[in-house]
Amino acid sequence: MKTTNFAFRCVKSCRSYSDGDKELWTLTVRLKDLPRSFTYGPNARFATLDKKPAKDMLSTLEHEPDAFVFNNNGIMLVAESIRAHGDTIELVCQEAENDDELPGHGVLNGGHTYKALCEALCHPDQYASALERATVIVTVGLGIPDDEIWRISKARNTSEKVPLHALRELAGDWAPLKQYLPEATKRLIAFKPNDPDAPDAIFDVTDVVRRLALFNNKMFPAQESIHPVAAYTSVGTLVRKYKREDFLALAPLLPDILNLEERIVRFFESHNGQKAKNQEKLGVVSKASGNSDQPMQLLSGYTSSLTLAASYTLPVLAAFRVFAPDGQWKAPIEDLWERCGPKTVVSLWEAYREQGKSSAAVFGRSKGSWAAACELTKAIAIQEGFIRIA
Repeated sequence: MKTTNFAFRCVKSCRSYSDGDKELWTLTVRLKDLPRSFTYGPNARFATLDKKPAKDMLSTLEHEPDAFVFNNNGIMLVAESIRAHGDTIELVCQEAENDDELPGHGVLNGGHTYKALCEALCHPDQYASALERATVIVTVGLGIPDDEIWRISKARNTSEKVPLHALRELAGDWAPLKQYLPEATKRLIAFKPNDPDAPDAIFDVTDVVRRLALFNNKMFPAQESIHPVAAYTSVGTLVRKYKREDFLALAPLLPDILNLEERIVRFFESHNGQKAKNQEKLGVVSKASGNSDQPMQLLSGYTSSLTLAASYTLPVLAAFRVFAPDGQWKAPIEDLWERCGPKTVVSLWEAYREQGKSSAAVFGRSKGSWAAACELTKAIAIQEGFIRIA
């Protein structure tokens, strides 16, 4: 991490929210005063100017700069500290460097807005009136832990995901998934916004897509040590790249995939849950590791007595893709679980302890975590001839 200081003028500033160490500040900043060197945080680093929203922003900046602040949701940053004195704001950010796994500070949401504004700043002749007349609302979050940065980023970066759900629903892309989902699961999943067929929805279709992606050996061939980390870090990207034909053969596996996930959680419960007896704990159940002692409902319909972070279940699920390289199990799933399920769960937790990480987000993003979970299953699959190393 590197410490970066920013100082810039601000039309208005106020602390709009405070809860313990966490704060939200709201700043109104003129375009001419906006710093150009904020780094892009998670889900914002792929901002481009060739999409319609960015083009519309640039058009507003050029032709109706006064309207920009009304037409735009603004930018959200995360920072370490803020100081306001007079009309000057001083920000301190801990920015991620190339070898850092933590997200660091910078633009958390509104990456396209920030890129469009920087584009206007780079061409003052074309956007001369915007420099004085265009303003943007900048929200600054302070005291936000690394784990929560990822969660907030996912929650706020939904402007493309939700309408994409609806479009793909209209196109019938989700029909094969619905066909194979258990009835207990269907009522929990919204396939489009405000889905009337899922009044109890606590998941959306991306949660199904990410689990199918874990078993997509074409996209993530285990024999080449390419692991589906994107199922943890880039769910939106998976939905955008979703091709019905690539997942069609995998859809019949859905009941077994959900059952397998339930087995993983139940095994963890047997060691760490309230009813665990004379069992060595697998890992620390704490908020720091992304887990908690609060109940969690699974896609299978099962409600566990504790919450287990996705970074400790998804890699184990992905490890079983070696037993269904062509969309069909090479052996009964019950036998496969008994043979290597518990050992795979334990190996993942051993990797967690060895790495000495306390962040579920960092662990879930680490390729080493996914590789550790896949070592045993991959070795068995090669030995049995299920997959081959070129």
